[in-house]
Amino acid sequence: METAIYCRVSTEEQATEGFSIRAQEQKLKEYVNVKDWSVYNVYLDEGISGKNITERPAINRMITDIKAGRVKNVLVFKIDRLTRSTADLVYLIDLFKEYDCAFNSLMESIDTATASGRMFIKIIGIFAEFERENIAERTRVGFERKAREGYTNASRHASYGYDRAKGQKIQTINENEAEYVREIFDMYVNQGMSLTGIARKLNIRGIPTKGNSNWNAACIGKVITNCNYIGNVRYSLHESARNFETAGLHEAIITPELFNEAQIMIDKNKKITPTKKPTEKNFMAGFVYCAKCGGRLSPHYTRPNKQKGGAIISYSCRNKDISVCDAKSVTASKIEQALREYFKRVDDLTVSDKVELEEQKQKVRQNIEEQINVFTEKMSKVDTRKKEVMRFYTSGNIEYDDYCEMKKQLDSDKDFINNELIKLKTALGSENEAKITRADVVTDFIENWDKLSNIEKRQFLTNFVKKIYVVNNPIEGKSIGNTVITNVDFYNE
Repeated sequence: METAIYCRVSTEEQATEGFSIRAQEQKLKEYVNVKDWSVYNVYLDEGISGKNITERPAINRMITDIKAGRVKNVLVFKIDRLTRSTADLVYLIDLFKEYDCAFNSLMESIDTATASGRMFIKIIGIFAEFERENIAERTRVGFERKAREGYTNASRHASYGYDRAKGQKIQTINENEAEYVREIFDMYVNQGMSLTGIARKLNIRGIPTKGNSNWNAACIGKVITNCNYIGNVRYSLHESARNFETAGLHEAIITPELFNEAQIMIDKNKKITPTKKPTEKNFMAGFVYCAKCGGRLSPHYTRPNKQKGGAIISYSCRNKDISVCDAKSVTASKIEQALREYFKRVDDLTVSDKVELEEQKQKVRQNIEEQINVFTEKMSKVDTRKKEVMRFYTSGNIEYDDYCEMKKQLDSDKDFINNELIKLKTALGSENEAKITRADVVTDFIENWDKLSNIEKRQFLTNFVKKIYVVNNPIEGKSIGNTVITNVDFYNE
């Protein structure tokens, strides 16, 4: 019976309870040999929680193989390795039933071929989910109690302006950072500077954030609205039903009067800025990036004069607004022309690329075929050896215990060889499938780009291109620059 071995262990379990995914795998393989089954594949989800199945790649591959009829039996170490969710457990059991796939759990001795086995699985799943929800609820209650007592729940690092050493419950003021916190509030409340303007000023002076990165408007906004700076603690910002603010045990950095004035100002200054979504005209939005700093380029529109009419679409680096990058803006038409020139340059390489790629593919196919021949020959030898062992036993040349031991080893060898052959044949099939190469994309672009509408051009980029890196190099004595595409990242690379 073609059996799928599934193993899982979360990061927390590895660290605290010593679960070993390799030990699970070894135990299950031994059980397969005893039951005289064959292993179709081993599916491992390492360092992943069992609360759902949507974010586990291995279990989803196994489900695909079950639906395709390649797997007829699933073996796990324990039920909670498969899932901790009752809903997911019921879904999986129904799936096994629908596709005539058996299920076995080593530790619980469960077999879904029986009604009692199916009932037992559901009961275990209910208790597993109950325990998980209990742990989550106890953790939430603990964090909430801690916050109400005035302690910060900062798990990764304290707020900018504070430090909290490992094992320390109360955060302490970082005087160097605290000076910048006071300056940020002063610039916003007393000097009337915008969030972006404050971020630009800090970046120009080379003052990093807590995470040693650049400031932006969002970072400044978080500082200005953080009640930590008046000695308070806040809890559950993203869940309004549980959200509260209370007095903390740490020292304040600014006065409540200054903080409250900042909150009044930020409420007055709030405005909804619609997101610039790609349109037919700015079809390159989301694909073009700055070659100088790696930041994304944002589209904007300008009208040069009434005589020319119509808006000109240009792209500028987002990091330019916060003084992190000094790249020149560039018009969409120049980017498109630079893209044509880039593909013409790389097209000279595509012929040799195709030849080299085909040679590499041929070597891979040849290597796989050679391995298939080796394992096929080994399989034949194992079959021959099994017949010899059976003949020795029936003729009385070996004892029954010796026969069982030898047969067990040969069956294990056969399972291993069969599993390797399946992998190799699958790999060979994948190699033989036609794939769109970088050279194909380049050729298609050169032949068809100018025939496409703007909507079709965006679809082309969506299908084949990840990022286009652009730089507009200044030309001395001229207001215009020399636009160059330095690199294009493709999806098939």
